[in-house]
Amino acid sequence: MNDLAHNLTSEEFSRYSKGQLSNDECFIERATDDRHSLEYDIDIPMCPQPTPLLLLQRPMLSPEQLQNAMETIDRLSGWLDDTGLKQAAIAQWKFNALAAMYPDLREVTELAKQLIGSSSPLPDAGMSVTEVASLLTESLETKIKPEQVNQALVTLGYQQRNEQKRIWILTEAGTEHGTSLLATSGNNKWQGTQVKWHRSILAILENYFREEINSTGDADESVLPLEYTSSSNSSQPQSNASSKTQSKSKKTWTIAERIKELNLKSNPTQIQLIQDFADELYKEKHGTLPSRLSGRKSRTSSYPTTEVELIDRAIAMVFEPQKKAALINA
Repeated sequence: MNDLAHNLTSEEFSRYSKGQLSNDECFIERATDDRHSLEYDIDIPMCPQPTPLLLLQRPMLSPEQLQNAMETIDRLSGWLDDTGLKQAAIAQWKFNALAAMYPDLREVTELAKQLIGSSSPLPDAGMSVTEVASLLTESLETKIKPEQVNQALVTLGYQQRNEQKRIWILTEAGTEHGTSLLATSGNNKWQGTQVKWHRSILAILENYFREEINSTGDADESVLPLEYTSSSNSSQPQSNASSKTQSKSKKTWTIAERIKELNLKSNPTQIQLIQDFADELYKEKHGTLPSRLSGRKSRTSSYPTTEVELIDRAIAMVFEPQKKAALINA
């Protein structure tokens, strides 16, 4: 018995490649050689599976289809324009959307995204207000809540609230210290922008909350790292006419409040030392120590506004030690 190979014609192979010719139709049959009156069993092998070829390539995306896709994407991206997202982030979202609609364009969109990333790199993710509040609580040693951080950022002009969409939006000033990113909730029920903050915002917020703490007396002055920067960068107390005018409007003073009024740099050790000197001067003058503020973790003296010059003398004794003896003997 001779094994005869069956060769498909080009037409048969084309039909088979297009699925128009099944394996069963690839001629497994019985043949007879009439010339020699001999009967042969001819087993024709199954038709070979065609090598995967790009016989049926996807049609090229027409200009009309591309234009319609971009118009749709542009309309959708319009919702992102008023969320504070950077234009580079929105552009990358557009190319991601185009690749999702037309996977054949993925390689082209990736090239475009690489170009955007090299010319306008997106910043690091940054910190949420909850993370910022935690760091402030640690540095200030008093509880700072995330809602307090949000309100402080509004007061400082770094963000604003879109109540309709219930999102925070960075202002122009805020973009120097934060960025807006697209975020999705864990259960995928919400998607929108989320503001993240860079570490540069921490020093600004620390100064803000220190001033708030000193003005309201909500925290322990002896443990707060207070720093107030003078516009003249001088440690000399300002005893000018305007300062005295403002002093008269207050009934009592603490050391921290007076330091803030004079725009001086200070630290907790200096504040405690100034208070000790002020208490000593007050006792020499009145024969008793000044009154204490209640509800404080540490001893905090309260001086009547008539003794503001006494407080200034105590401040000078710390900031200008060389004048200490002269001030005490004055």
